[in-house]
Amino acid sequence: MKNPRLLLLLALCAVPLVAQAQPELKGTPEELREFLHPEGRHVRIEGEAELKAYSDRAIVSLIITTEDRLLSKAIAANAGLRETIAAQLTASGIAANDMKSSQFSTSPQYGWFGDKPKTFEVVNRMAVRIATEAHLGAIATVADANPEIDLSDLSFEHTKRDEFNQQVKMDALADVMKQKAHYEDALGLTLIPVSFGDAQTHRYPTGGARALEQSVSYYRTESSSAARSVDVYAPQAVTAAPRETSFDEVSYEASLSVYFRIEE
Repeated sequence: MKNPRLLLLLALCAVPLVAQAQPELKGTPEELREFLHPEGRHVRIEGEAELKAYSDRAIVSLIITTEDRLLSKAIAANAGLRETIAAQLTASGIAANDMKSSQFSTSPQYGWFGDKPKTFEVVNRMAVRIATEAHLGAIATVADANPEIDLSDLSFEHTKRDEFNQQVKMDALADVMKQKAHYEDALGLTLIPVSFGDAQTHRYPTGGARALEQSVSYYRTESSSAARSVDVYAPQAVTAAPRETSFDEVSYEASLSVYFRIEE
């Protein structure tokens, strides 16, 4: 039979060890409530906003292809044609610094027999920034008058992208504050902002813009002459611009979350 006194002594020795293992909570009842239920007095409000804008600038790509039995003549013809194009577009009101030419490429054309190329083909890409429909008409006129010129691509830009991104963020925040005021008035509460998540912004083509994309898709089909070229380099000033805005109308969207502390 076990000794009852020994069991009692062991139990009394174990009590301080159990008490030391439990954390000691101190504070007012309100502070203890906040510790035990940290999320009970906080609320998150999400706001959204959308802005639409029309692109205000476009980039038109021209493919200039010249061919000759001698490479030197093919290169000279290509350069001369580009100078003619630049002069005609400048006369129509397009600034000279809005026209950029790529490095040329050559593609030897072989006959049915023999290892020597029959002719040489020189291909150059010319990118033109325009801001009006009249400028596009001037480019089309030049292309129609010269079979060596093909319209290969048309992309749109919105030059006020940064301003619209900032504005749509502010509109999302205004939506949050409007909801905050509604809840405070309806529930008799006071909401104090404590933290927020940075607004996420996105840009999308509108439905009308997607329809326009399909109607002008022929501008984006590379010409057969360009397809035969070895390499066509885009101008640095053009390739540096983002291509995601290849539509005429863009929708800017933003979402924002703000955390508030509830005070009754």
